[in-house]
Amino acid sequence: MRRRDRRRYLVFEVMSEIEVDKYKLLNAIWNSMYSLYGDIGTSESKLWLVKYDKKGIGMLRCAHSKVDEVRAALACIYSVNGALVGIRVIGISGTIKAASRIA
Repeated sequence: MRRRDRRRYLVFEVMSEIEVDKYKLLNAIWNSMYSLYGDIGTSESKLWLVKYDKKGIGMLRCAHSKVDEVRAALACIYSVNGALVGIRVIGISGTIKAASRIA
């Protein structure tokens, strides 16, 4: 019997001078993960953008053992599409329902 993968949900806030596009932010997150951990480390993180709204609040899903790596990759992002940004993790949860309460 195969055990289901354990996941964690990171709720984050993007602080920026302008509105940041969802796809450009996702591209910046992936580039940061690749530059820090390479192909294997990035694929092991099982990173997925669950949601992102216009207010700059988003939710990422990742493997439970890779939370620190994802947080480090988010901290390394300083620019998205030429706009200066800062990404702050608001909270971490094991379920989407609990993470939605944080956001």
